[in-house]
Amino acid sequence: MATLLQVLHEPIKTLAITLAMTGLRIGEVLALRWRSLDFEKNVIQVCEAVYEGHLSSPKSKSSIRDIPMGPSLQHLLSESRKAAHADAFVFASRSGTPLDSHNLLARVLKPACRRAGLPAISWHSFRHTHATLLSDLGESLKTAQAQLGHARLSTTAEIYTHVVPASQRAAIEKLEKAIWTQMDPS
Repeated sequence: MATLLQVLHEPIKTLAITLAMTGLRIGEVLALRWRSLDFEKNVIQVCEAVYEGHLSSPKSKSSIRDIPMGPSLQHLLSESRKAAHADAFVFASRSGTPLDSHNLLARVLKPACRRAGLPAISWHSFRHTHATLLSDLGESLKTAQAQLGHARLSTTAEIYTHVVPASQRAAIEKLEKAIWTQMDPS
């Protein structure tokens, strides 16, 4: 994440941070309006999505949700607010319409990955990163499910959470130490 963020420019850098910190779908982030950000309650209200250039409801009933904003994300978003109008999109084109995820992927994200020497990723990779890091931090699958807006816990567990190699190594070393202590007579 840190390597990628070094080569991204605004407003896409803030968009990427928002994706990683919230687990939102790219269409949900691109449909965010300033009125969707409640800076008093520190939540993002997800009630719209952009798909293929059209505004619609989010993917499912469980996708309509409030997502907590941490203090750093809240500060970043409040600092980037330029539009005074509550109906304005947080991440808008010059004409005020939602940005196009396919264009951003081809013209911004993939080239940024190449410049940073990273494998190409998609916008969806940020959702997997969010779920994986929550799991690695010991947060419950139910928390990740709520963040991602999944109807089924199995989707979160089986598709979105991955093993972090450093954590896997640390767990094995901890296990070995516990077992070895029991076996070693000295």
